[in-house]
Amino acid sequence: MDETFGKAHRIFLKKEIDHVFTMKEKVLVFPFLSHVSFEPSDTPSFAVLITVPKKRIKKAHDRNRIKRLIRESLRKEKAPLLARALAQNHKILFSIVYLWEEIPVDDLIEQKIKKLISRICELP
Repeated sequence: MDETFGKAHRIFLKKEIDHVFTMKEKVLVFPFLSHVSFEPSDTPSFAVLITVPKKRIKKAHDRNRIKRLIRESLRKEKAPLLARALAQNHKILFSIVYLWEEIPVDDLIEQKIKKLISRICELP
């Protein structure tokens, strides 16, 4: 399987960002909060928005590192998301908001992202 994480897998349109944050579906796997939206689509896939609030992590290089770790974990663990999208012909739009005030270890982020993805795939 293709293990890239390009622009097709990122939410960057203001309309899509607003749509994701107005949805009622939320998944909490500490230190991540995820807002999830499933939309019928001819081209099933997923797209994600990653945010690390400046209020919690003050230094930009720390916020960038956390986002980079999250993207890397998503790149490795995207197979269940694509399988769910293909099975139900949906485009899965979701955001990941980082809630912790500390810089995590790489292994912790990978474990939590894997758990978050499995929780998203279990949603109706």
